[in-house]
Amino acid sequence: MKNFLKKFAVLLLFLSQLTPAFATVKVMPTLIELNANKSRGNYLTTSFSVQADKNETVRFKLYPEYFTITNEGKMDAVPVSSNADNLISHARFVPNEFTLKNGVPQVVRVTFTDLKSLPDGESRMVMFIEDVAAKEIMLPNANKNLNTRLIVKTRLGIPIYVDKGRVVKAGNFNDLKVEKNSNKNLVYKMDLSASGNSKVRYHGKAQIIKNNQLIKEFPVNSNTIRANGVFSEIGLLPGNLEEGDYVFKVILTYKNEKGENKNLIKETQFHVNDSI
Repeated sequence: MKNFLKKFAVLLLFLSQLTPAFATVKVMPTLIELNANKSRGNYLTTSFSVQADKNETVRFKLYPEYFTITNEGKMDAVPVSSNADNLISHARFVPNEFTLKNGVPQVVRVTFTDLKSLPDGESRMVMFIEDVAAKEIMLPNANKNLNTRLIVKTRLGIPIYVDKGRVVKAGNFNDLKVEKNSNKNLVYKMDLSASGNSKVRYHGKAQIIKNNQLIKEFPVNSNTIRANGVFSEIGLLPGNLEEGDYVFKVILTYKNEKGENKNLIKETQFHVNDSI
């Protein structure tokens, strides 16, 4: 009798950090941010579309979950939460299940009600889109007596944020240093924080300067700092630096609650010698 090995895999995609399409499924937009202060009533409406390849028929179900943002800027879904900034009890969405076929997009409409009861600052949830039927893939195996089946369930997540009332987006650059890691490579470590009641999403660049001359410039990863939270990142510096004294400078940009660009700038000195 043949032995059957079943492997279960759940593929979780957070679309705010990935490209809009995975395989033959496309969701637009991949991130929704709303401002309740611009609402004319006690509700807000938004929508997104889901589309599959014209040669594929697939059925999806929708459900929301609350989430937090980790110190690494990642989404951490929480199935059950009584936090005041949880949007789920305010959300109504139609439809909650649908079939995609012939490449025709499905529009999902989402309404948030009773906005006045939300706390000042940011509230959030993630809308998950999950296929109803798991897909089974047969994998080749050198052992003829062993069949391997991979059962895959696809889940896409769209983060949704609502800012309301007195909103503060304030980023801080707490620390920056350059040091060697365990592999003797030069790395930079930066510590950031957000002291307001709404997340800070930044992008930026780093510069390596020697004798007041720009030697190298490269982009740093864009990331999100949770409201009233911290964020830390370690990155690798470019190699092939000649011996000498350098300045490492990081320039980050984010938008405050008024939509104005704000810069966070910090620099530190480091030395390169033959032993590095």
